[in-house]
Amino acid sequence: MTVLSRISAPPRQSILLCICRPVRSAPKTSSKLLVKSPTSPTNIWTTNTGKFIRATAFCSAVAGTSYLVCAIWNYENFRKKIHTFPGAEFLPMQKLYSWQEKISRYWKDLNDGKKVVIGLVLVNCVIFLLWQLRSLQPFMRKYFLSNPTSNIVGIPLLASMFSHIAPFHLFCNMYVLWSFSDAALHMFGREQFLYFYMSAGLFAGLVSLSNKFLRGMHQPSLGASGAIIGALGAVCTAFPDSKLSIIFLPMYTFSAGSALNVLLAFEALGVALRWSFFDHAAHLGGLLFGIWYVKYGHELTWAKRKKVLEWWHQLRGHTKK
Repeated sequence: MTVLSRISAPPRQSILLCICRPVRSAPKTSSKLLVKSPTSPTNIWTTNTGKFIRATAFCSAVAGTSYLVCAIWNYENFRKKIHTFPGAEFLPMQKLYSWQEKISRYWKDLNDGKKVVIGLVLVNCVIFLLWQLRSLQPFMRKYFLSNPTSNIVGIPLLASMFSHIAPFHLFCNMYVLWSFSDAALHMFGREQFLYFYMSAGLFAGLVSLSNKFLRGMHQPSLGASGAIIGALGAVCTAFPDSKLSIIFLPMYTFSAGSALNVLLAFEALGVALRWSFFDHAAHLGGLLFGIWYVKYGHELTWAKRKKVLEWWHQLRGHTKK
């Protein structure tokens, strides 16, 4: 089965493209955000090499764990569908108050994939609220900023994927995630989408961190756009002829393939010229991961999960005995 086997027609999307792209931002540098780095070039090279190795190992471990968890989740959902008796979804519900009933019905009417996306949005919103608490600022700066000058590089790579300080930054990323998730979910399914999202975000963060190590850049960054723009890159690669439009300007349309080429060129230019307002290296890494996954990654990873499922099936059997 290929990554495109679930698609019947190219999707049409209306997104905040160009006006408000998914953004992984670089917060304004301050003494609170930066940690002093060694002054010796030799020490910097040795330190950064060690950090890169630790960051790569951490990302590989988290991506591998995501793969394992999502593959097992896929297996369990499949078993659940098989064993669910007809009409189970129509069992009467406990009577609720009106607002509870509305929320319950809205949640029940959502497809399973959108529920995963809502979960991601809620995590991002909760972390945004934590940033607003002054008492948590030291903790948040330590673990929720990807900071090349910090000695802790692994956990921040993961945590910064869900981290936003500015409300507009959060809104932009969550809007693009919500609007573009339908196409990605239809293409991948919810379990593979979650695995892809985590892997794309980690890879984008690692590319960003590597770029800063190599070029001696000390600016920290945060934001979900590495993962989100990875999904955008995957959809545009899978459906280059599908039409995209800009929100508030629906009369102007362009092909997904053209949008992808423009984004690739723009992000590459940003990396080459060291533009610092956005984390262009992370955006470029996310786009490249999305392209690679559609062309090669799916067949190399998700399509070969059979051995994992067989192992889990045997483990379940032994556990129940």
